[in-house]
Amino acid sequence: MKTGTKPKILSFSHYSTLYGANRSLLTLLTATRDEIDWWVICLEEGDFTKELAQNGIEYKVVRFANDVHKDPRFPQWFHSIKRFGFNIVAALYMAMLVIRKRIDLIHTNSSVIFIGALVAFFSGRKHLWHIREFVYEDYDYKYNFGRSSFRFWANKAARIICISESVAQKRVIEAGVTAPHVIIYNGLVDTPPAIRSRTRNGTPLLGIVGIIVPAKGQLTAVKAVNALLKKGIAVELEIVGEIGDPAYYEEIANCIQDLGISDHVRFTGFTKDIQSIYRRLDVLLMCSLNEALGRVTIEGMMYGAPVVAYDSAGTSEIVQHEQTGLLFRSGEHGLAIELERLLNDNSLYAGIAERARDHVSQNFTISKYRDNFLREVASCRKI
Repeated sequence: MKTGTKPKILSFSHYSTLYGANRSLLTLLTATRDEIDWWVICLEEGDFTKELAQNGIEYKVVRFANDVHKDPRFPQWFHSIKRFGFNIVAALYMAMLVIRKRIDLIHTNSSVIFIGALVAFFSGRKHLWHIREFVYEDYDYKYNFGRSSFRFWANKAARIICISESVAQKRVIEAGVTAPHVIIYNGLVDTPPAIRSRTRNGTPLLGIVGIIVPAKGQLTAVKAVNALLKKGIAVELEIVGEIGDPAYYEEIANCIQDLGISDHVRFTGFTKDIQSIYRRLDVLLMCSLNEALGRVTIEGMMYGAPVVAYDSAGTSEIVQHEQTGLLFRSGEHGLAIELERLLNDNSLYAGIAERARDHVSQNFTISKYRDNFLREVASCRKI
């Protein structure tokens, strides 16, 4: 394959909203547009395709099926075969487009879809696979044909990009995937945004950001706030994100009502205006037990909101305890303890906020994200 020309890359996105994976992909697309001729395949129109259009990035909507399920449908084997057959047809169609448009590489932005691997196989192109999730541990998904199906297609990839050491350990090393892999952290900013002075003269505002599902741990945050209020520590909590699990949302709402803390907790829904979120928060909570990396955590640090986070997986790679944030282990009790420490110690608060911003500036820049990705593209083209 020629290496002196601007490569054409086809990228697959697995949903239409502007959650973490698509936001990280959008950053990559815009940061590398001078070096790469991108073409993006999307499942449907949505906020993500609007951003693509606004940025002048070519895309096409093509229906295909995810290769995971949460709640089995009887008989599951029938639905799995049906989905795979549908994807075979879609992949053959897109492979013809790849050949016609002279696409050089196939890029897949998630490990919950195999369509990129199929298109690469049928078109004879190299496959660069971004793994951004644990699948089983964080979203409680299962592969339609079991874990071995992921291993089969992953081993055909020219390169695998993992967004954290934790993801590489769980999804590549422990999964028995032998394809070459590399860790590339997401990049969010090159110049940190200006932040307001956080004098915290009023009631401290805590926030937890993310889709409302059990894996994100919003209930833990609510119970920790209740523990602080019972000790006479005035705080408020904002739960930011759309409802992903209605039953879990009802559980949280009922808990708030039963504890009598409705005046201290509010749901604000999903917003694309992330600046407005982080600029008003005094503390960001990350209660997910299995976060692959935690874009939200990095964003909070970037905007100067100290982070109190559960000590596990990718979160532990971002947050160094008492340096760039505070870590807890024992549920709402541990979270409440660390929050009380932070809110009662202005020196600790200010030091963490400053060091966290420096940490983001050094390790999670767009330029580093871009350069590392371009290096892997060049490596694939030489194979």
